[in-house]
Amino acid sequence: MIVSRMVCLFMVYSVMGWVYETTFCTVKGGKWENRGFLYGPVCPIYGTGAVAISLVVQALQTFDVELRAWWVFIVAVIGSAVLEYVTSWVLEKLFHALWWDYSNLPLNLNGRISLFTGLGFGVAGILVVYLIAPFTEKAMSYVSPMVAEVCALVLISLFMVDLTLTVSALLHFDRIVMQAENTFNSKMEKIVDHAVNQTAGMFQDIAAKGLEARVNMLGGFAKSAVRRVNTFRYKEEAKEKLDMLLHMIKGRKGHGNE
Repeated sequence: MIVSRMVCLFMVYSVMGWVYETTFCTVKGGKWENRGFLYGPVCPIYGTGAVAISLVVQALQTFDVELRAWWVFIVAVIGSAVLEYVTSWVLEKLFHALWWDYSNLPLNLNGRISLFTGLGFGVAGILVVYLIAPFTEKAMSYVSPMVAEVCALVLISLFMVDLTLTVSALLHFDRIVMQAENTFNSKMEKIVDHAVNQTAGMFQDIAAKGLEARVNMLGGFAKSAVRRVNTFRYKEEAKEKLDMLLHMIKGRKGHGNE
């Protein structure tokens, strides 16, 4: 029952995080932005953070520790920083991509975390502990153990399907990028060997044609997953081509059968 409740709460908090992220970025950018790593309306990092701080608070209360708001704030700031940094690092190592980048904010660390966002998550932690968690946990108390078990199984199954599709699409995209990079380098070597005086415009045309062909190879799932990427972190010399590829994919949103 406890595990089922935690799974259900994790999904509820993940959906809340997605709603917040999507609303904030849509209003800020002036256009619709489907935020998050997965296809579904969930941001697992929010669910993980909310469940984690709720468990910490419950553990403290079990030992009759007097809970203070500023303790919750500090725990949320530190916990969110660790969670964001580790998640960002793992995603970059797996997919050479980042779904958020704080490089333009002051007091940031490698663009993965920043003091400004950390303080925001500190405030969010207080809201979760004193406002959101009591409401959601009370609502869960009205759900029978059997219903909670069924809901948890259904939700975790959907989550795993979504995760599998997303990871598969991103790994497929990563392979396409590497193939495009190898093809481009091969063509460039031939050009340099036979025509040293070729113009930079010629080089860009070759790069664009190669990437255009690779974009056509991507399925709808892969394109949808890549659109949610904020930036790439491949080798520096590939950055320009990757930006071009990401622009092509995002520019095709809503066209054809995608």
